[in-house]
Amino acid sequence: MPTLPTPSTVPNVAKAYDALRPKILQRLLETRVSLDASLARVDEQSARAQIEAVLERIGNFIATGDLGLHRAFLHTFLAMRAAEAQLPGAVLAMLVAIGDTAAQVAQEDGAGTAEGAELTLLLTRVTASTARAVNDLIADELDRRLAQWRDLSTKEQKALPPS
Repeated sequence: MPTLPTPSTVPNVAKAYDALRPKILQRLLETRVSLDASLARVDEQSARAQIEAVLERIGNFIATGDLGLHRAFLHTFLAMRAAEAQLPGAVLAMLVAIGDTAAQVAQEDGAGTAEGAELTLLLTRVTASTARAVNDLIADELDRRLAQWRDLSTKEQKALPPS
C-alpha cells in the first residue's frame, strides 16, 4: 500500500488532486489514442466516462487510503473491460498510463512547490499500488482457472475406463 499523507495533510493533497483533475482529464483525452486502442475506437464521451471513473477512484484512494475499496473497483473495471474483449495486460497498461499522466501533470503544475512534489509522489505510489493490485487480481483469476482445470482434468481421468 502506498504511504499516504498524514491525516492532517490528506485534505490538502486530496483538494490539490481534485483541482488538478480537469487538467489531467484533458491531457488524457488528448492522448487517448496512445493510452489504449479501445479508447481510440470509442467516441469522446465514452472515453471521457471511462477515464473519469478511474480518476475519481484515484481521488477516493488518495482521500481514504482504502486499498480494499480500490481493489474492488479495479476488479469491476477489469471485468467490464474483459466484457469488451480487452485483455488484462492492456487494461493494466492503460491504468498505469493514466496514473503516470496524472503524476506528470501534477509535477508540471506544482513545479517547485512542496504540495506539488507531495502530490506527484503520492500519484506515483498510487499508480504502483494499482499495478500491484491488478497483477494480484490477474494472478488470482489464473489460480482460479488453473484449479478449475485441475478439477475438470481429475474428473475426466476418473471417468475414463482403466486401460
